[in-house]
Amino acid sequence: MTASPRPRAAASTRTWRPATEIERALREAAGNHDRTGYLRLLATADLFHYVPKEHVDSGRRAYVPADDIQGTWCLVMRTAGERLPRRARFVVARTSLAELAETWPGRRYSLHVNPGTPAFMRLTAGALDRRRWRTIAREETAKLPAGTRPTRLLTTQAGPRTGQLAHALACGAHLSVANGVLWNEVGDVYDDYAQEVSLLRESWGTVTAQDWQKQMDALLAGRNSPPEPEFTLEIRQELARANSGTVDADLWRRACTAVLTDMDAPAEANAVVQELIGRILRYESRFRADGLLPPDGVVRSAVGYDYGRAVSFARWGLSARLCPAETAESSILRAGELCREAYDSWEDFSAGYTLGRVLRFDTEEFGEWYAQALEPHRILLSEPRSPWRTIPWGMTSAV
Repeated sequence: MTASPRPRAAASTRTWRPATEIERALREAAGNHDRTGYLRLLATADLFHYVPKEHVDSGRRAYVPADDIQGTWCLVMRTAGERLPRRARFVVARTSLAELAETWPGRRYSLHVNPGTPAFMRLTAGALDRRRWRTIAREETAKLPAGTRPTRLLTTQAGPRTGQLAHALACGAHLSVANGVLWNEVGDVYDDYAQEVSLLRESWGTVTAQDWQKQMDALLAGRNSPPEPEFTLEIRQELARANSGTVDADLWRRACTAVLTDMDAPAEANAVVQELIGRILRYESRFRADGLLPPDGVVRSAVGYDYGRAVSFARWGLSARLCPAETAESSILRAGELCREAYDSWEDFSAGYTLGRVLRFDTEEFGEWYAQALEPHRILLSEPRSPWRTIPWGMTSAV
């Protein structure tokens, strides 16, 4: 660990209000001098610290110590609502109370959480303290699958909550809720700089600004996902318009075959589409049982999966420093606009997003690819402060 330069855990001079429910609860615990309650809150919260970008890019990720106003060593951790504005030389790393208990650099350091705010607490970090951290973290996360974080809606009061940008960010909320990150922020980091860099490289083949723009263009054009689902669903929509909304499976199958024949498509293409129709019908049946669709509902389009991911992809690109904030924001706004053109409501969009996701990855297992869309869907439609409850779908201008 490099001991110089020593940054200060400086007090903030800004007017403070809790950005999220996490900071509000920490302020209350700190005000009551409730260390146990404070630790229990930290046990399920993400904690963030800052590391020189050059260190992370070269594979190093050691803690960077600071000193407090008494000149003693500490490690500074911040919760999601207290992350700092972007600094060119530093990037965000995420950790947890459980991880800190295992990787703490030594008893000479104390833990400072959210310094300079009413949510601040200084915690000693000797061996007995860290044993207590482990115990509390284990108790508070006992019901979570190993290695996972709480699925939750996390809103920052400092981010947009009304208007077109808020609406567009809410179109990416499936992933934000599933990952337990702020849904309404276009900021320095989505979650963790190194993880975003790795995600884009390993899952998207994206390592340069040009790579990022190419993938973003494909998402916004609905070309990232396979074309067969949208082709198949569009034919059913055309039939519905011509038949007063009623389309049985046999008519749908025959129509798809006829269109493919007119296109001189090979027989294999028809086989793929016929199999796909069966999968869509079975998923829609499950969606109705689980409340993703009304009793007589169907999915109109699956393109929402590309548009919804475009929102997160923009935020990941900004986090990984592959695009400027202005480009990320304009891409997010475009994704929101496309969602409003393709769907009539949050429920309509969510069903389309989920179908696109499971057709791509789930193979009718109804496993995590399905669950990680269904649970956010339920949270977003049920929590009173959810953007899906507070932002009208059909908005046409910023407010």
